[in-house]
Amino acid sequence: MDRKWKIRVATLLALVIGAHLMLVPTLVDMTRTEAEKQADDVGPLPEWFTAIFSQRLILGLDLQGGIHLQYKVDIEEALKRRASGSAGVVEVQLKKDHQLAVKAKGGEGEDLDEITTLTVEFPSEADTDKLDQEFLGRYLPDYEIHTTRDKTVELTMRNAAIDSFRTEALDNAIETIERRINAFGVAESTISKRGDSELVVELPGISEKDFAAAKERLSQTGHLHFQIVAEPADLQAFMKKVVARAPKKDAWPPELDAALQEHIVYAAGTTVRATSRDVIEYMIKGQVGDDFLVGYEESFAEKKDKTLAQIDTLSEDQERQLRKASSKGPLDGSLVRVYTLRYVQRKAGMTGENVTDARVGTDQFNRPEVNMTFDPKDADKFYEMTKQHTKKSMAIMIDEVVFSAPNIKEPIPGGRVRIEMGSVGATANKEAFALVGVLKSGALRAPLRKLYDSQVGPTLGADSVSAGRTSIIVGFAAVVLFMMVYYALSGLVANLALLLNLLFVMAGLTAFGATLTLPGIAGIVLTVGMAVDANVLIFERIREELHAGIGVRKAIDVGYEKAFTAIIDANITTIIAAAVLYQFGSGPIRGFAVTLAIGILCSLYTALVVTRLVFDWWYGRGPEAAKMSI
Repeated sequence: MDRKWKIRVATLLALVIGAHLMLVPTLVDMTRTEAEKQADDVGPLPEWFTAIFSQRLILGLDLQGGIHLQYKVDIEEALKRRASGSAGVVEVQLKKDHQLAVKAKGGEGEDLDEITTLTVEFPSEADTDKLDQEFLGRYLPDYEIHTTRDKTVELTMRNAAIDSFRTEALDNAIETIERRINAFGVAESTISKRGDSELVVELPGISEKDFAAAKERLSQTGHLHFQIVAEPADLQAFMKKVVARAPKKDAWPPELDAALQEHIVYAAGTTVRATSRDVIEYMIKGQVGDDFLVGYEESFAEKKDKTLAQIDTLSEDQERQLRKASSKGPLDGSLVRVYTLRYVQRKAGMTGENVTDARVGTDQFNRPEVNMTFDPKDADKFYEMTKQHTKKSMAIMIDEVVFSAPNIKEPIPGGRVRIEMGSVGATANKEAFALVGVLKSGALRAPLRKLYDSQVGPTLGADSVSAGRTSIIVGFAAVVLFMMVYYALSGLVANLALLLNLLFVMAGLTAFGATLTLPGIAGIVLTVGMAVDANVLIFERIREELHAGIGVRKAIDVGYEKAFTAIIDANITTIIAAAVLYQFGSGPIRGFAVTLAIGILCSLYTALVVTRLVFDWWYGRGPEAAKMSI
């Protein structure tokens, strides 16, 4: 055989071995009992193996049970509140800048144009020119002057600003829900958009006992607040008591779950870090004073680093996957999620419900910074807080999670806040955009209205898996039998390609992190039928050439060559259809499209390459065969 044939064989072997290795974690997980999974047993796979092949085939909600929820993000209500707040900005700033007492109102009516219109009434017609483009550029960049009549000026929100607000509201709602989901450690959770204002949330694997708790937690939008960090003396006294309660593995407290012993705890001085919040909550139990609150700052660290020092070189996708890991689960991989304990003053702080805007900007040294703006009603309150606590740290929190703790350098008047990142580069930019997302989603002003929720029980999911497995087996067996009867030994070659096709499809779904659903199983069944379609075209062309008296080797070459164009055309049109379904579909439709697309690509490879390799090896050795079993 020539060198090109050997390279193709080596490539095929590498793909087969890689596909098997990719599916090992899934197969091992299928052999574990529910008791082992609930005990967070990591299974027999060594750490070096799971560091490379850690992906498991994800089963959708319809296959393993869980929760399905549908929300509407009330964009209109959010725009009403935005307009009402903007009207307050107009009144306050015209009073400050020009000593004009005006009456402004907005957010009234039902139509979108009415909701986003501000009406400003001036004392006299001559004063209306004070509300000019310069004023709008400084305080209301999203608005433009629509009409001026007598003593009244109407402002309308720009269409681009409305579209941007809608997109941000949806993205912020997704971030907020995702933050809530991470508390459950549901790695297979999905959040997808439906239409312009609806979100579909699926939490596979949630048990029946957690159903009510999950719904309640997801219905909360998060409470953004700013708290002054505790004084050094209070912090030291508190941490001393907490460090003394650090659990020891050789004397593990009976009230703590024994499965938590594998977690890492670092407690020294005024620093307490752990890979489990449950452990820290045990340590602080009964130690928090009435005038204080505790918060948890999340970060990521090397598992081998016993001090759990933060690393900040991870990509957003890596951080997202780590956040989905449960704090109660096993510490898989070399990186772990870390919780650092923060101690803040309960009464020294304020809420962030009136944060009107947050954007990433740059300072005079081109370093990224976060520009945050308060509504006028909270601007004075924030000024008083920063004046009273200058030179102290202010924790930016959503509920009990601390996202940043910048130092207050000086009193901040006017409600326009600059938060410096202190460095340049990709990491500083990522932190700045992450903080902006927190400020926007934490002060979520687009209410989430629950439209629908349902629970799929694990029994129904098991029945679906069983039915899907049966359909694949029956469909596969029917195709295999037909190919063997109709094409003899060549049919066996096509069946070999079909087996490899199924192997590659399952490995592909695992590698890309796709979710296998019932429609996805339907896509696999369809792929089984389509996988041999290419071989049928090739075999019929080979038959025609053999009937015309051409030799076996030449007939094989001509058969593949003449069938190639028809095979490619047919499969490309199907891939285009799958792409359209994926782009405009959602949920199950997307699952079907992904499975179908992966199946088509795998079938093209197995039909055009794998079967050709077998024929070249079988009929290319020694003298040419007189006939071909086809």
